[in-house]
Amino acid sequence: MKIAVIYFGGQYNHLIVKDLKYLGVEAVAVTPDKPVDFLNNFDCIIFGGGPYSVVTELDKMGNAKEYVLKTSLPKMGICLGHQLIAKVLGGEVDKAKNPEYGLVNVMIDDEDTLLRGLKPSIKAWESHTDEVISPPNGFRVLAHSENAKVQAMVNSDNTIFGVQFHPEVKHTEKGIEVFKNFIQACKK
Repeated sequence: MKIAVIYFGGQYNHLIVKDLKYLGVEAVAVTPDKPVDFLNNFDCIIFGGGPYSVVTELDKMGNAKEYVLKTSLPKMGICLGHQLIAKVLGGEVDKAKNPEYGLVNVMIDDEDTLLRGLKPSIKAWESHTDEVISPPNGFRVLAHSENAKVQAMVNSDNTIFGVQFHPEVKHTEKGIEVFKNFIQACKK
């Protein structure tokens, strides 16, 4: 299995690659300047975090919008990647009323595929000023926190996932389980 990790310059992106390699998966950091068909060499895509705002800077994110719209590969967005997927597919993303930094208690509402084994809650690392206000049509919310009502989401096909928190950061409880669950979803 080979996973493309779309790199937006986020401080934790290298940890995503490291965790996937630890789990025995070939993971490659890919900048969003590659043409869409470049992703045909991969089985799945993970959109990492980064300093951009999809509310005001989507045009600075290279081909990321096309990666979401024009690939049928299973996808997971983390932080900025979560917001990117939501925005591009028609959800609402805006500045957070209460941005979250550091450890946050994330309540798991639906273990589904991605969050299997994480109920009832986890402490997760957060670093965001924007948030998903409402998911795109056809998505359901899997988790929430006190300040962010869409901490995790999934589409109806269980092929597109998003998490606001950072599973790759060691402070996130059971973060490696999120990656294991995504790898299983990629195999289907």
